Amino acid sequence: MKNELKYDISVCVDTRDLPWEAYEPAGWPRGLRARVLRRLDSDDSVRSAIVEVPAGWTSAAPSTAQADVQAYVLDGDLRIGESRFRAGAFYFYPAGEPRGVVSSDSGAHLVVILGGAQAFTPAGAGGKAASAVEHTDAMAVPAFKPEIDGRKTGTTRRVLWEDPVSGADTRLLQVGPGFEGRGANWHPVHEEIYCLAGDIGPDDTRLMEPGFYLHNPAYGVHGFHEHSIGGATILEWHDEKWSFNLYDGPEGGTT
Repeated sequence: MKNELKYDISVCVDTRDLPWEAYEPAGWPRGLRARVLRRLDSDDSVRSAIVEVPAGWTSAAPSTAQADVQAYVLDGDLRIGESRFRAGAFYFYPAGEPRGVVSSDSGAHLVVILGGAQAFTPAGAGGKAASAVEHTDAMAVPAFKPEIDGRKTGTTRRVLWEDPVSGADTRLLQVGPGFEGRGANWHPVHEEIYCLAGDIGPDDTRLMEPGFYLHNPAYGVHGFHEHSIGGATILEWHDEKWSFNLYDGPEGGTT
């Protein structure tokens, strides 16, 4: 049954333990490599990855992508047309709209989120895509403190991008020292998390630090003790509209 709840199927890894592999989307020069975080079940294409852009790399020409692409810059510098991104920047470029030449002077590492199998075709001219979203400083995006069922969640949320049709979104979340979650829960969509700073534990057996990645699959019960010792900043993204649902069944079982 597609929507059957499953217990403890989350995946939590230190991304530094993942192997590097060539990342060679059709239509772009070679030289990029990636640590793949998640692949789509439908066609095994990359959904999310840590992508390394070497110093001096360039796409050489403007291009149009066949899939949406989002990226959060972890370090280094990246130029797309006239836009320049450094650590802490975020961008979203939609499929089918041209973008300028992509290049890096000093090299960069990015958290990349793709909307499907990626390939690029030449574009006659670059420029900023009409539907693009660019935040040169993601922390400058207006923040709010969300509530669930009238209760504060203990987090500060910045929505970096949201799809008005599917409800998919990407968020920058901050939790304070001593944060405690509300207990076991599940979501009807895939939830992916990358720890940028601090510490956050999805349960008592794991404590995420900078560079750790967590995937909570759709309808997977998780979060039996979400907590943070010193506070954390995380990047979180969902493939459709997210919702929070508490789980009151037996620990270790399914419903």
